[in-house]
Amino acid sequence: MKDLVLVGLGPHAMAKYIPLIESAVASRRASGFHVIELASTKNAVHAFFKTRACKPMSISWVPDLRLQGIWYSGEGEDALRALASPRSKVIVSTEPKAHLDYLRAALGLGLDCLVDKPVVLPMGSNGRPAVDRVVGEVAELKAISNRSGGRCVVMAPRRYNAVYDLIGRYARHASRKLGTPITYIGIEHHEGVWNTEEEILSRQDHPYRYGYGMLCHSGYHHVDILSSLLGTNEDNFGPLAIELDVHRATAADQVGQVAPNLVQRLRGPAPPAPSFPAPRFWGETDLVSCGAARHCESGNTICLFRLDLLQTSVSLRNWRQLPTNIYNKNGRYASETIRLNIGPFAAIEARIVKRPHFGTEAHPQFAKEARITLWRNGSFLGRPAFRERLYPTRDTLIQNADLGAARRKLFDDWLAGHSGRSTLDSHTRTISLFARYLTAVTSDRREPIGSAAVEKTGE
Repeated sequence: MKDLVLVGLGPHAMAKYIPLIESAVASRRASGFHVIELASTKNAVHAFFKTRACKPMSISWVPDLRLQGIWYSGEGEDALRALASPRSKVIVSTEPKAHLDYLRAALGLGLDCLVDKPVVLPMGSNGRPAVDRVVGEVAELKAISNRSGGRCVVMAPRRYNAVYDLIGRYARHASRKLGTPITYIGIEHHEGVWNTEEEILSRQDHPYRYGYGMLCHSGYHHVDILSSLLGTNEDNFGPLAIELDVHRATAADQVGQVAPNLVQRLRGPAPPAPSFPAPRFWGETDLVSCGAARHCESGNTICLFRLDLLQTSVSLRNWRQLPTNIYNKNGRYASETIRLNIGPFAAIEARIVKRPHFGTEAHPQFAKEARITLWRNGSFLGRPAFRERLYPTRDTLIQNADLGAARRKLFDDWLAGHSGRSTLDSHTRTISLFARYLTAVTSDRREPIGSAAVEKTGE
């Protein structure tokens, strides 16, 4: 049996990883788990484990130096080395600014790692992400992994999503059969949250005050989907150069978009004023983008694409203060749509929505459903020109499209050593495209953002 080491126990890890770890221990796939966490969180961590039947075998505390702009200290590596054994597997669930050094240490010891997205997020002296280091740091981790034998897997549950898998398989099959690329990719994700100014200024989990936001929060998953589909075109039709145009709205913009009297209408008293000053450069809450994938040799356009990531879409929030555990407690009301065109021959679209049915106001329950629509050139292909099907909550497809089920499957595969679907190597194209987007959203709006092509999506 494996010993698990959980590095980072914030709201995300409490909500997502602890239940998976508890299940692994209960089913005797893991002997137990250790926690490495910031010393500043002692009270919250002890309070959390009072409510859990499965307790950690140990908790190692490391200094919290975030106010000094230090995201990782040598004590973290010391704690990891003290816990490591040949049976250990490591889950890195800190804020991404600290991922690199923990992964260096764990992979250097030959340990298998599971890491949240984005894999790395280096920070520059100007307080913004140092985008020019992203691709190189991931390459460094891959080199360490190759030398030591430690495997690194990225927690990307949408790779296990049955809806995305279905329409992706259809588009790839049609593209190969017709000898026509996927000529249009449209992805639209509405996060449906409403963060107030106090939360935007103070939150450390999924923050905005460090010059990044939506793209690093949940946007990476959709960049991953886009990258995979562009990669299909590249594999079938040759190297592609990507041109990209991105526009963003920041957390500061969101505060200005909502009138103060509307915030005052939220139920309950206002929270204490945050002690943090406003940052010089805000992270983004929303971005819209369009782009083109052009053949490197001929310059011909192979595919046009759109990717829209919107956190400030319709929310269900009507309360002023968030619960102590803030993860997904600000009225999140998400939906997403993806459409793929294969020239004049076929198109397929999936729309995934959640229908709320309220248990309590602060904790609405949702029923997820998907509508998949297929258009075809029926007279040319000899098949029906239109098909549409609604997949309700109870349908097997929707149950297999649930992110909780996908996360569990990915975790179980990683724990068992069967994790080829989301290895670090398989994220090479995604990391390259992610860095392009990150460059765009972390550039000052007064600075020119070029749309120059890259040599190849996968490099």
